[in-house]
Amino acid sequence: DKTIEGQSITPVLNNLIRNDSIYFSNYYEQVGWGNTSDAEFISHNSFYPSTKTFSYKAFEENDFFTLPSMLKDIGYTTIAFHGNEGTFWNREAIYPAQGIDTFISLEKLKEDEMVGIGLSDGSLFRQSIEILKGLNQPFYSFFVTLTSHHPFIMQDRHKALKIGDEYQDTILGDYLQTIHYFDKELGNFIKKLKQENLYDNSIIIIYGDHEGLDMRDEETNELLSSFLDKPYKEDEMFKVPFIVHIPGSGIKKELLTAGGQIDFFPTIANLMGLRLEANRIMGKDLLNTKQGFVAKQVHLIQGSFIDNDKIFIMSKDGIFENSRAWNLHTGEPISLEECQEGYERALAEINLSEYTMQNNLINIVKEKGLEYILELYQ
Repeated sequence: DKTIEGQSITPVLNNLIRNDSIYFSNYYEQVGWGNTSDAEFISHNSFYPSTKTFSYKAFEENDFFTLPSMLKDIGYTTIAFHGNEGTFWNREAIYPAQGIDTFISLEKLKEDEMVGIGLSDGSLFRQSIEILKGLNQPFYSFFVTLTSHHPFIMQDRHKALKIGDEYQDTILGDYLQTIHYFDKELGNFIKKLKQENLYDNSIIIIYGDHEGLDMRDEETNELLSSFLDKPYKEDEMFKVPFIVHIPGSGIKKELLTAGGQIDFFPTIANLMGLRLEANRIMGKDLLNTKQGFVAKQVHLIQGSFIDNDKIFIMSKDGIFENSRAWNLHTGEPISLEECQEGYERALAEINLSEYTMQNNLINIVKEKGLEYILELYQ
């Protein structure tokens, strides 16, 4: 809903969240070293990413239990689209084990409009339509778009926003141009889905993979603090979109519960009517919980977390008493004593997940649950 120079930055997304959608407005990234690929991993698996390297490499030989594999089991065709090379972040090697049958990477597409680090979002969406039309239904199609990825460089012909002098030729100005471009191309994609009779029987899910602009960069922080008219801190930087659009549903719901990418799988499974026992994955169904909790790792010191009311940032020196915490609603500092339980929970969850993944125990988790793995770990 932000504007610049009187122009809406994301008119298509703004319209989506007001019509037939569930909007999760306090949703946070939880990625590790793999960034975008880790966002995929945690969203599809509901386990934390590797603490040592990117998950698609660390767990390449593992067995998995994922959202795509559950959908396959009930007859779905599964496909992924990505406007970069198939080997990027080892996707080509690991996607079959993630339950994705077909991978349409850059090598299988026309390189007719390269922008930034890969194929433009507009070209990716346009080329995907003919492929989607030929798929056996029902299908699960997963898109990794690239144009709004750092370094946010686009040709002038794609820049539709008028950016005032304050933000012209800055990283923030460039970022907003790419987001506006993505928003426009998403709208074009939805129009094409309608034309091809693929829209009414679809659920369209949009999520953000990781931070866009780094608050630790002084210039970036100053720009964002000015634009947002409040300090640009970790709670803003780590927040990403999560929108579930269900055509014809009549739903208009904003869900305020704090959630993270680990909650994607169980939340979507619930919406799809899939039976998923809670103790088989690490995340929670955000539609059926009020107590939000988001553990952070890698890009913050382990033990950091966010819940419905507060954020706790573990000190870089590893000393709990030197940490920071503040109220998300007021911005005021809070006592670290209030964060002890959440700190211990965050550590416990990440350690249990890492133990499970490092020892390839997912098949045992499917059979006996996480409580059994916890007994092994202890």
